[in-house]
Amino acid sequence: SKEKNYDFIETIEEDESLSLQDKEIEMIKKSLEKNNNKRKLAAQELGISERTLYRKIKQYDL
Repeated sequence: SKEKNYDFIETIEEDESLSLQDKEIEMIKKSLEKNNNKRKLAAQELGISERTLYRKIKQYDL
C-alpha cells in the first residue's frame, strides 16, 4: 500500500539527516582544531557566519 512507501521514505530521510548531522559535527570539530579553536577563522573556512557556527557549537554541545 502507499502508506508503507511513505514510512519507508521517512525512514530514509531520518537516516540521511542523521548522517548529514554527523558530517557537519565532524567538519566543525576539524575546522576548530585546525584553526586553534578560533571561531572566526573556522567559520570563514566553513563558509558560514560566526553566529551560525556559535549556534551549531551550542546545538551540538561541542
